[in-house]
Amino acid sequence: MCTYHPHHLIYKYDSALTRSLATSCPDVVPLAVGEDSAATTASAASILSYASLASSWDNSLITIDSGNCKAATIEAKMKLEKHQQERAIPPPPLSSRVSYFLRSFRRNAAMRALALKDAHINDEIFTTSLVEISKLLQSSLSPEAAAALESLEAPHAHEILLKLLIDHAQKHHFQAIESHKTSVKSLDLRHPHTWFPIARSLQRKIIYHAGPTNSGKTFNALTAMRGAISGVYCGPLRLLAMEVYDSCNSDGTFCNLVTGQERRDVPGALHTACTVEMASLSNRVDVAIIDEIQMIGDKTRGFAWTRALLGIPASEIHVCGDASAVQLVKWLADQMNEQFELKTYDRFTPLLVEPKGLKQKSYSFVRPGDCIVAFSRTDIFAIKEALEASTRFKAAVIYGALPPEVRRRQARLFNDPESGYKVMVASDAVGMGLNLNIGRVIFHSLHKWEGGRSDKKKVEVSPSAVKQIAGRAGRRSSNYKNGKTTCVDSDNISLLERHLAVPLDQAATPRAGLAPEFEQFEAFSSQRPDTTLFSTLLKEFDSQAMLHSQKYFFCRQKAMMEAVSLVESIPGLSLKDIYIFAMAPASGGDPRIMAALLHWAKKYAQGMPCPLDISPPLQAPRTADQMRALETAHSIVTLWLWLSYRFTEVESFVSNREAAQELGERICELLGQGLENISAAPKTSFLEENEGDGDEKSKIRRRSQIKRKLGIVNRERVKQMQKSSRMSSDAYPELFVAFEEEIEFVKTVLLAEKEEVVREKKEEVSRKKPKRPTTVEAKASGRVAKAAVKSTRVAKRLTKTMSARADKKHLPRNGQK
Repeated sequence: MCTYHPHHLIYKYDSALTRSLATSCPDVVPLAVGEDSAATTASAASILSYASLASSWDNSLITIDSGNCKAATIEAKMKLEKHQQERAIPPPPLSSRVSYFLRSFRRNAAMRALALKDAHINDEIFTTSLVEISKLLQSSLSPEAAAALESLEAPHAHEILLKLLIDHAQKHHFQAIESHKTSVKSLDLRHPHTWFPIARSLQRKIIYHAGPTNSGKTFNALTAMRGAISGVYCGPLRLLAMEVYDSCNSDGTFCNLVTGQERRDVPGALHTACTVEMASLSNRVDVAIIDEIQMIGDKTRGFAWTRALLGIPASEIHVCGDASAVQLVKWLADQMNEQFELKTYDRFTPLLVEPKGLKQKSYSFVRPGDCIVAFSRTDIFAIKEALEASTRFKAAVIYGALPPEVRRRQARLFNDPESGYKVMVASDAVGMGLNLNIGRVIFHSLHKWEGGRSDKKKVEVSPSAVKQIAGRAGRRSSNYKNGKTTCVDSDNISLLERHLAVPLDQAATPRAGLAPEFEQFEAFSSQRPDTTLFSTLLKEFDSQAMLHSQKYFFCRQKAMMEAVSLVESIPGLSLKDIYIFAMAPASGGDPRIMAALLHWAKKYAQGMPCPLDISPPLQAPRTADQMRALETAHSIVTLWLWLSYRFTEVESFVSNREAAQELGERICELLGQGLENISAAPKTSFLEENEGDGDEKSKIRRRSQIKRKLGIVNRERVKQMQKSSRMSSDAYPELFVAFEEEIEFVKTVLLAEKEEVVREKKEEVSRKKPKRPTTVEAKASGRVAKAAVKSTRVAKRLTKTMSARADKKHLPRNGQK
């Protein structure tokens, strides 16, 4: 009979090491030690067998019949008792070389990577298992086995330790390894095209329509969609989706409208116009259009274009945009084994640059068909006021915060020759989504503010944005054959020309934005039951996810993180609920919108009704701060409608949807009236308050001077508007009474976040500053500096004296021959 541990098999790696282990542990019988043995891979198992013998001998003794081994069970028990007595003596410390092997193995990134790749052993399991193996080696490794291990070189020792660790982890940490395997699947985002099996089952064809603004690329794609039995248009804006919805239905192609906040179903319609985030990945269509495809590289929203391009189940995918994303889309098509076709377009009409700028830098010299582009809301209102105060024209206004319905009405006024709205003042929102009868685009500035509340900075407008905006002039369907563009200040013309001359690089958009699907995030969170905060899970997922870093990037979700920080601690919300509230269109720039989101999240968690709780004011706004307040109210209505389509089981959401839509329309009407009031009110009062005293002639002369100043934009008036906009929270206070408690809370949270950012910036600046010397060093350096100054003064004085003496004696001066 022979007694041995079932797992402790000695394999031939080194004959000396094998003999040493066999001698040091006679109770462990070496199996197949001969030259013809099949188990000749390494001695890792032999060390592991002896290292773990002490901890596992108690219940693992097995007696085996053997012709040469007649040891009895009683003898084995006696040896066990002797061994247990020896264990009471503290084990000697490991030798310095073995300890060195363990330390270097712990720090070896290659070993950790192999453990992760071959056995799904992450850093946590690796560290825990290595600590346990170190203790076993210290308690059970004999001098002979230690000597054999010490005789190896570090790489061989690391290989043995890796096999020991993998064997130990698979036996004692099996559940943790299986959990990590599941987690890895949710974190592997290197092949996102595999997430959409319906699209992969089709033989799709991707057609890229590349060209500048006013080249007909979108028109051709829409023609293909209208000619198909079924189709879908995916645009970047609600405004664009509404334009396609109207044009298709007016042409006889029945079309539905689907946006985050609105659904319009047309009976019998097989076509749909939607925003890109709302693209269906389950409805099979013949032709799909993804507009403004270059936004696939957008830092915030790019994931929506990636999702649509990879996942829409259509026979043909028509993507439209400039040529900056051609190489990226072609690479994605190759990854999906799909056909790719490139169609290029040129502009129908030329775009000319007027080199002299606006005459006298004055807005009083604008002409019908002009569109002045400014990148500040305050500048837009001031320019509108200047135009209407110094010319006979009315100015239509378009900027991003206005609801799409208001922007469409302003566009109709500008395009209507009988309306009196001959010019337009707009932000960069004019560059996308509207067909406008523009003859000349005038840039008020080529710089704009970027960033949030804490990291705001002034930057140049990108060349692609300048081309997009300037290209709105002279469209084929307009009254102007040639488009023109210029700047108010002629000093900016050279920069404008440089931006327009920048060629479109087909690889300018090298990477596609990406965001995980909820199912992946849910699988990841299920492996971390102890992590309760959604924000912590989000950060861990972001840091641990695996991406193809050269082709994909994680989109920034700053607004999402702000929403998460508000709602994640509300009791009663599930992971899915928090995810939905975090994805809601609640801008982090206005605390009242965030407060409304928090208000409804608490109501929903408590199972209470979620009414809209907003009543429109009776009068239209007359100031900039009232306009901003009303725009915020419309954003809150939009937010409520968005939530109503996600929480369809809540009766108060569904039953009040029609009333909410009517409220949104009423607010849009008031905003349209406000755009007229905000410029009409100060038209005379501003002139009168600056006329000064004197007779009628001096007042007229003073008024003409003020008009000339208004030609650019009066700085005092801009300051007044800025001050007014800062007081926007005081306008229409009755609109937000239901959210007063949440508004104060959100302001506190945002203030704390701002202070934290400021503190981090100060710490970063202090780290970059050179270290100040100590008091002793400062005094010493001060003494040296004073001595140097003193010696310099003495030297100058001495040189001056010597020169004077040389002049008196007619001798050559110091330094002259």
